[in-house]
Amino acid sequence: MIFELKKQNFLKAVEDPNNKMFDGGEYSPSATEPFSCMNGVTTSRKKKNKNKRRFSDEQIKSLESMFESETRLEPRKKMQLAKELGLQPRQVAIWFQNKRARWKSKQLERDFSILRANYNSLASRFETLKKEKQALVIQVLY
Repeated sequence: MIFELKKQNFLKAVEDPNNKMFDGGEYSPSATEPFSCMNGVTTSRKKKNKNKRRFSDEQIKSLESMFESETRLEPRKKMQLAKELGLQPRQVAIWFQNKRARWKSKQLERDFSILRANYNSLASRFETLKKEKQALVIQVLY
């Protein structure tokens, strides 16, 4: 039933003289590729990314030192830091948010490495004990 409805809609679209998709059976990129007009949008977005303002080395050093002392800023401190660095308070807030995210992922990597090392050590110790047990069982039986 659904197939029949889709087939009927398709046939109506083909027969419709105002339908741009089927203009004499020729390929029409504007009709078949509805988002082709957005190619200019992606290029302008790339241009905007090139103009993205980066922080200066001094600003980064200052932000890093502040992050070491406290990972979250009170609004008053955020405003003061933004004023000192010549940044918008929102830029400072976003920098701290991104820094916390990076710090958290690095912390997770460190924790995982420690856990993996502990696991490997325990697995090795387990295998050693298993071999010792087998040797003792053999001694007891013979």
